Amino acid sequence: MGMQSASAGPVKVLVVDDSVLMQKLMTQIVNATPGFQVIGVAGSAEEGWDAIQELRPDILTLDLELPGRHGLKLLARVLKQDPLPVLIVSAFGGPGADNTIQALELGAIDFIEKPDGTTHTLEGFMKHVGTALQRASASRRLLLAARATTQGAVGAGTPIPNRPAMAREISRTAGRAPLIAIGASTGGVPAVQVVMRDLAFTRLPIVVVQHMPAGYTAKFAARLAAATGLDVREAADGDRLRPGMAVVAPGGHRHLEIEERRGELVCVLREGPLVSGHCPSVDVMFHSMARAAGAQAVGVLLTGMGRDGADGLLAMRKAGAETLIQSGETCVVNGMPKAAFEIGAADRAVALDQIGGVVAGLIGDRPHQRTA
Repeated sequence: MGMQSASAGPVKVLVVDDSVLMQKLMTQIVNATPGFQVIGVAGSAEEGWDAIQELRPDILTLDLELPGRHGLKLLARVLKQDPLPVLIVSAFGGPGADNTIQALELGAIDFIEKPDGTTHTLEGFMKHVGTALQRASASRRLLLAARATTQGAVGAGTPIPNRPAMAREISRTAGRAPLIAIGASTGGVPAVQVVMRDLAFTRLPIVVVQHMPAGYTAKFAARLAAATGLDVREAADGDRLRPGMAVVAPGGHRHLEIEERRGELVCVLREGPLVSGHCPSVDVMFHSMARAAGAQAVGVLLTGMGRDGADGLLAMRKAGAETLIQSGETCVVNGMPKAAFEIGAADRAVALDQIGGVVAGLIGDRPHQRTA
């Protein structure tokens, strides 16, 4: 059963890649995924743009390493003039990781790593393409729904229906500064950046779990540091959380937890199985935050597919923390926030560009006028 009803036909995919081998491989994999069909291939940025105008695809898969290194330029043009879900197909880690992070910042919804013959197998690649197509299709439906309705239906800090927002101000004097915990997945790279940029002036410690493989999270942390002016780093085991510091959970095989040790909050990295389908898992981090920080924390769950973070956010709320979810109409994929809403984990739903201001209000700070 495809993502759309049979009468609507398959979701149309355009593949842009300068390798004929990759064009064939992608075509084979996409066409074998129920509900999706390749309607064209292009080998350069120019051909890609022309094909978009002519074929009107629903989803674009894009190799960034196009001739003349014009992949990012094509992406920027598409997202500005003709928005549609774009999946980046990139070489694993290394120098390509910077370009991939930049593409996600621009608004690409997700990325798939090309097989490299060793750790990244063809089998794994095929599986990733299938799941990424499902995420892109979910994002496309959200995009269409957002266009069909009037934008901004949910204002800043809209309390969840039938549950009055507690709206308490978190005290800075109860032993230590408050702590902000952020979880995100699909579409999260620019979303995390927006929230952190709007909260940078508070100098509060921030802990981030963004679903991303090893080889990308260090680059993500570096770009967050440049965008926010905060000391942002990949979390290391034993790191003590300080004002003006933010940590990003490293991708790979370890979960990030926060523990209280002798009055300080410390990062702990532990190997473990997937939790809620992920490692690192937002749920694991949020649960640890509930234990270590209780009512001194603010939990923020952003865009993403699936339900990672929902149970952990509920644990934070039960421990007295303020909990926010990104409003559905501002998400790339409203999976994780919706799951949290459904189990009563969130105090309020907030539009992305207003989350920073709402959190600042909760901790008793007034946001400065944004210059960017």
